[in-house]
Amino acid sequence: MMLDQSPSFASIARKIGEPRLEWALEELADHLRRDISNASLVPLRRDVRNDVKQLKAGAARLDKTLTRLAEKRLLDLPFPRELEVRHARQSIRKLVQWCDKSLSVISAKGGVRKHPGRTTCAIIVIEAWTYTKGKAPRANNQKVHEICDEYWRACGRPSIGEPRNWRRSMDEALRHRLRRHYQNEIRRHTIAP
Repeated sequence: MMLDQSPSFASIARKIGEPRLEWALEELADHLRRDISNASLVPLRRDVRNDVKQLKAGAARLDKTLTRLAEKRLLDLPFPRELEVRHARQSIRKLVQWCDKSLSVISAKGGVRKHPGRTTCAIIVIEAWTYTKGKAPRANNQKVHEICDEYWRACGRPSIGEPRNWRRSMDEALRHRLRRHYQNEIRRHTIAP
C-alpha cells in the first residue's frame, strides 16, 4: 500500500485480526476527530499566565491611580466617598492577591499541545487489539505502531513518519483512564458472530 493512499477501516480491522471491527473503528474515528478539534479550544498555560499577569498589572495601575486621584482631589471632580474608595482598593488588592496565587499554581512552562488525538488513536487501536487477541499489546509492539499510523491516516490525518514514533502515545494510552470507555465502545459497536 502506498503511503499517500489512506487505508480503509476494513483493512485495519483485518490487520488486527477481526474484520467485524470495521464498523467500530469507523464509528470511533469521530472520537479521534473530536479530540483533535477540541484541543484547539484549550488555552495554553503560557497564554493563561500572560492574561493573569496583565490583569495583575492593570489592577496595580488602577490602585495607584485611584490612590493618586483620592489624595489630590483634582479639579473638584465628583469623587466617591472615602468609604467607597477604601472598599474599591480592598477589592483591587484581593484581585492582585488572587493573581499572585494563580501565577504560583499555573506552571511557567509553555504547555504546548502534545500531538492532540494521538493518545486517543492509540487507545482505540489498543482496545481493538485487546478485544481480538485477549491481551493488551506492549508499548513497543511494532505491528501495533503500524496499525496506529494506518488508523491515524484512515481518520484523515497525515502519517507521523516512522511507526516507532507511536511508542510514547502507546505508553500514555496504556496508562490512560479512558481505556475502559473505549473497551466498552468497541464491544458495543462490534457485531456479534
